[in-house]
Amino acid sequence: MSRNTPTNSNASWYQTLKSQEQPVLIYQMGKVGSSALEHSIPNSIHLHDLMTVDAQKQISPVRAQLHKPQINALKRRLKRITMSHMLKRKKKVRIISLVREPIGRNVSMFFQALPFWMADKYLKDDSAIRTERPQLLQEAFDKHMNHQYPLQWFDNEIKQLTGIDVFNEPFNHEVGYQTYHNNNFSLLVIRSDKLAKANSAVEDFLGYPVDVVYENQSDNKWYSPLMKEFKTQFQPTPEYVEEMLNSKLTKHFFSNAEITDLKQQYLTN
Repeated sequence: MSRNTPTNSNASWYQTLKSQEQPVLIYQMGKVGSSALEHSIPNSIHLHDLMTVDAQKQISPVRAQLHKPQINALKRRLKRITMSHMLKRKKKVRIISLVREPIGRNVSMFFQALPFWMADKYLKDDSAIRTERPQLLQEAFDKHMNHQYPLQWFDNEIKQLTGIDVFNEPFNHEVGYQTYHNNNFSLLVIRSDKLAKANSAVEDFLGYPVDVVYENQSDNKWYSPLMKEFKTQFQPTPEYVEEMLNSKLTKHFFSNAEITDLKQQYLTN
């Protein structure tokens, strides 16, 4: 099966969904490394925040507030109503969702939306323009990120749409993926660090061969050098590390030993 261009625009998702009785969604929180799936499953529909209308809970809260917030809120409500209604009437809906440890995910998201974070920072803080403090990026990361986004995503999105509570069933840390079912919805959750070894699971889930081509997208971003430098100096507080890595999300999808390793990584950076 050949690779295809992902379906992303508002017009194209509607036409694609309307024409399919068994649609496939690549539905996951932002910045979990899902580009390989997005470009490898033809006619799939790609989503981050379908059920969430509140700007503060979206993938990029600052962007949502800076860019036509009232108009976009109305568009999101209409999309939520229309798309969720259409999906619940389908014969079968297959959803693939990736999950990543939340601290690394938050750092990646911060740089993905860096122009919006910095625009908000400079608009609200005149001293940032005058002093150009060396720790400006750290301050922006601390204050302008929705750090709770990955922790709440499965409850805010998957559970609301499908009725599936991923936290009610044990997750296989060793293989790194798990399937769930409710009514006409089937869900495959894969840890992003295990994706390269989960190709057969994806094929079994979809019922047809998939040629997943893995690419390292992070090195091709304009902000890659800046993000690499930030990571070498990144010193999250112990309280932040505890909040993220002792969360329901992390403790469910990662083993105790893996969490211990992650804590050591972030606290001894």
